[in-house]
Amino acid sequence: MPEAVDKLRLRQQVDAWVAEQKAKIEPVDCRQSQTGPCEALRNIRFSDGQARSTQLRADQTILLIDSGIGHAATLRYRSRMLGYYRVSESSGLVEAHDPVIESTPRWGAELLRAIDGFQYRDAAGRQGSSFVPADWFSALRPLLSGHRDFAMVDRVPHGNMVLAQLVEANPQAGFVVLDPIPITTLMRAHRARVCAKDWAGLEQGVRQMAQSLNTVMQRHGVDYVNLSGGLDTSNLPDSWAPLACGGTLSASDAQGLIMAFRPLYGALFENPSVLGVQAAGVMLSPISHPLETLPLAHRVRVSLFHPAAAQLPADGVTGAQRPEVLEPNADDRRWIDVFISTGMRDGEFPPKVNQAPPLITDSVYGLDLSPVPHATTSWSAPQALSRLIHLKQSLAPGMAPAAPLDAVLIQRMKDALTPMGCSWAAEDGGRCKLQDPAWHRQQELFRQGWLPMDWRWDRS
Repeated sequence: MPEAVDKLRLRQQVDAWVAEQKAKIEPVDCRQSQTGPCEALRNIRFSDGQARSTQLRADQTILLIDSGIGHAATLRYRSRMLGYYRVSESSGLVEAHDPVIESTPRWGAELLRAIDGFQYRDAAGRQGSSFVPADWFSALRPLLSGHRDFAMVDRVPHGNMVLAQLVEANPQAGFVVLDPIPITTLMRAHRARVCAKDWAGLEQGVRQMAQSLNTVMQRHGVDYVNLSGGLDTSNLPDSWAPLACGGTLSASDAQGLIMAFRPLYGALFENPSVLGVQAAGVMLSPISHPLETLPLAHRVRVSLFHPAAAQLPADGVTGAQRPEVLEPNADDRRWIDVFISTGMRDGEFPPKVNQAPPLITDSVYGLDLSPVPHATTSWSAPQALSRLIHLKQSLAPGMAPAAPLDAVLIQRMKDALTPMGCSWAAEDGGRCKLQDPAWHRQQELFRQGWLPMDWRWDRS
């Protein structure tokens, strides 16, 4: 548990280890040799490692539904990964998946594994693995560039951008990965039904998949869900066209196809013991986004806003005072549950950020911390999820930190996320939907004292 770690002592040990690693890495040039530290390790499998469940909270298990997480989950964050799954194109059901890294230099694999399982030694000489903030490894980051950039982080997949926020903000969270988002895979698995526009048959197939997903969620004790994707009439052609069904989708066809995925949304957002966040679309309506506009009790739909110089209070309550921010689309407000600050000023490139913006590691390597580089609801959803976990652990009135989630507790958490007390936007129904958890350090990373509340990312 973090409380058992002397963080000052740990930091001293990390600093010494980082200095040793720098001395080892600086002379490495695998363009000149493929032996020793440059030996190529082949076919490193996810199943070669295992989670360290003793370091994780059983009530902070996150189902992350996203793509491209295999490399980070197999090496850098393997100790945090409780399971890895995908939807089978042949059966349409959730099955275990075993990602493989085809080749990586020995020095790189050893470095990431050592960071993932960093060994802390207490004053009595006892040794054990400990979480270490990515910021403490920042001195190594410049070395993993150019010819040493063995994981090619300039091509970081979508899912790693989400994972890189969640693993850092929630040091005790464990992860179950479903990769990729299953909607396109399910359409391929049920191609004949989709092409025949047999929406009832497709819904039956989705229901069977949802049942298999429920089994996985129960097996691992999933508490939270993070979903970046969705279906709407604007992106539906991108999923329909590759099936080569022929013909076109009418507006009513599009509605029928989208609503066939209703059982999947039920599994994710109506489970009595699971709270899910979903990155919201834009220009929402029941016609264009029939699933996103459904009132699902255990879902938090997340969008974003850009702040100005003035900061929101910690609870977001401003009464009748309209905050000086770049507001989100008014047409979307009735459907969105919370808007998370990006910390950015809109319309500038590169974007200018405040001194406490949403933070992200450098993803695949998990070194250093920096502002989330651009704004999208996909990057705002994990910020909202981290705030919800922080709310539960902050001992707010009526919230026992170790209590399992149920319908009552989930509603309390949602209410606490966006309390009543804002009358300036009629579309918000009195709720204070604009929130800035990054500015107020409302994350477990800060609550547990891994970084001080006045920590700033700008070291210049």
